[in-house]
Amino acid sequence: MEPSETSAPTSESAPRLPSGRIVASRYTVESVVGEGASGIVYVATDGETGARVALKVIHASLCFDPLFSRRFSREASILKALEGNHIVRLLDVTEDEGLPVLVLEYVDGASLDAILRAHRPSLEEAVEITLQICAALGAAHAGGFVHRDLKPANVIIQGELGTGRVPMVWVVDFGLGKALHRDPSGTSLTERNMILGTPEYMSPEQVRGDDVDHRCDIYAAGVILFEMLTGRAPFGGKTPIAAMTAHLTEPVPSPRASSPDRDIPPALEAVVHRALAKNPDERYETARAFAEALSAARDAPHVIAPSAVDDADALATGDTELELRGAVAKAVTLEAKAAPAVKAPAERPGQPSRWLWIVLGVVLAAVAIIVGAMAGAR
Repeated sequence: MEPSETSAPTSESAPRLPSGRIVASRYTVESVVGEGASGIVYVATDGETGARVALKVIHASLCFDPLFSRRFSREASILKALEGNHIVRLLDVTEDEGLPVLVLEYVDGASLDAILRAHRPSLEEAVEITLQICAALGAAHAGGFVHRDLKPANVIIQGELGTGRVPMVWVVDFGLGKALHRDPSGTSLTERNMILGTPEYMSPEQVRGDDVDHRCDIYAAGVILFEMLTGRAPFGGKTPIAAMTAHLTEPVPSPRASSPDRDIPPALEAVVHRALAKNPDERYETARAFAEALSAARDAPHVIAPSAVDDADALATGDTELELRGAVAKAVTLEAKAAPAVKAPAERPGQPSRWLWIVLGVVLAAVAIIVGAMAGAR
């Protein structure tokens, strides 16, 4: 696991616990698996159960800073309250020589960040990973919490991609999580104009320093999906400020245009655009709605002309209104019913069947109707 809280200053080369070191008289350190701005994560063995666990130890240089100490304590409280098949469980909270330690369920996998540096997932894998991210977010949001720092480094993939098998996806590091209805640690770290997050994955409202809700996580999940589809984040810059400004001012790029070699379905592009709406009111209202639209887009055929799907409104006008196959079938039926009954001349040998021409004409007319309607709605 690779925790990363880029909103905090990185500590200077914190000393690491050696292999074999016993923490809290129970956990034997094996090796380091990741390091973030707030602490180092080790894989260790639980002396009581024999199970492998992950230990997150806060940096010594930060443990006397009230802000980071409270953030660390809040992470523990949040993780205790969270339950979900795709959320890493908190097993214990302890300390070692005065340093707070979180004992977490160990997930043997690679961060999505590391995976993306090596190669892009297939379209099917990108959709499946996002669906599982949505499942984790749905569980967190149902518990009244928002992640606020969702990014590839905080997504762990268990299982190899490219094998045809569905990987298991875990969301980790709720250190920047905000209680939507309460602060479990009893302290408020959500001060207005205090920006927390990672520039490439921050929602516009986070960039502005506004109060945020669960829809900032939906935005971040949309950014991750865009990156998996195209190989790059939709908004970036030479500096963090440039990347943050891009979220506010630049239009969402087209995934299809950004990666023309991948044949990204128009319906999938529409879902991405809606998830990345700059106004949170125009995004999917819930992680489940996002997942439902994504599932429908995955199953939708390529029947809409790309020019008719330049933005989210063309297809994603509702949470599950991406059933294109049904829309085309309905249009074909209506067009067939409206066609006048004209007696056709007898067919000549060697000529195509009149029914072939009729069916072809109806299909073309139906597609034209749909394209025209969607283009007019833009």
